Amino acid sequence: MGRRPRPPDFDAREHLLDVAIALFSERGIANTTVAQIAAASGVTSAMVHYWFQTREKLLDAVVEEKLAVAFGAIWAPVDTEHGEPLALTQGIVQRMFDVTEKMPWLPSLWLREIINEGGLLRERAFRHIPLQKVAAFAQNIARSRASGELNPQLEPLLVFNSILALVILPQATAKIWQRVNPGFSFDRATLERHVVGLLMHGMSGKPAQAAAAPARRAKRKTS
Repeated sequence: MGRRPRPPDFDAREHLLDVAIALFSERGIANTTVAQIAAASGVTSAMVHYWFQTREKLLDAVVEEKLAVAFGAIWAPVDTEHGEPLALTQGIVQRMFDVTEKMPWLPSLWLREIINEGGLLRERAFRHIPLQKVAAFAQNIARSRASGELNPQLEPLLVFNSILALVILPQATAKIWQRVNPGFSFDRATLERHVVGLLMHGMSGKPAQAAAAPARRAKRKTS
């Protein structure tokens, strides 16, 4: 039986890249061979080498053609000078979910190969993270905290870390938690509602002030 015909607009290189990324996110880069990528793609190992020459160039393509695009989609619209902090935060969350919806492999790959110490994409990815925008976002949070607009207990430099953890970790570990609770839904609407609810209420200055009042009353009673 011959191979199924490819559509006229089939992009062999893009297909190989997509298959490689899916395997990297599932097994880890170190545990994925060129032969496995070729077999999953329905081609020979020689074809993988034809398009990417070396394993290093394949990893460069993953970062430059996929991860860098994801970073840009999340951060390019952020206007840290004029944006209201809660709106900026909600926009980052929404775009991060947009990206992971288009790239469902991203959460697992992020944990395996970027966050994890020794991850094989860490240094490559770091060069493409828009650090100036991340820092400017933290400065926006700091200004709003100082003005009383946001919860005074916030640590501005950790806000984006919190967003990243809330969006990425549940998606990366969804299969584990679905085994624990098979009836729970990890669909985007559920996760996004949860993340936005936590962030908007946790970051807002009003709930923090309201929560502080009972604590102050309790302290007066014990003194």
